[in-house]
Amino acid sequence: MNRYLLLLLVLVAVTGVCFGSHYAVLKYNDQDHWWIGSGFSLEGMYTFGAISSMVMVIILLLVDYAMPPQVGFAFLVGMTLKAVASYVFIHDGINLLENDFIELNFLVVFFVYLVYDAFAAYYIVNQQELEKKN
Repeated sequence: MNRYLLLLLVLVAVTGVCFGSHYAVLKYNDQDHWWIGSGFSLEGMYTFGAISSMVMVIILLLVDYAMPPQVGFAFLVGMTLKAVASYVFIHDGINLLENDFIELNFLVVFFVYLVYDAFAAYYIVNQQELEKKN
């Protein structure tokens, strides 16, 4: 299977499973009402995370094509930029609610996509190693 397609399908699966689980946990614990009036939504957070991870994977694949030994460095730079973009995205929601609802939910979403990005970088680097052996 084409690795571009595989990474995209994994991203869609991660987004679907994690969003569904996250939504169900909030609904089950009757915590979903905190979104009202906050200007944020769970869907918006997952959309931001998925799009930023898709951009990150595209950049990693382009770096892998052009300069394969630099994928690790590109991952670190990309994660730094992604962390800055995440702060800009969530900045207005910091200390908005007394119970840190927005911050905690965003932290969950951020770590979900951080793990996905680490997996994608690991997969891309290991594909290089397999190609060198063959």
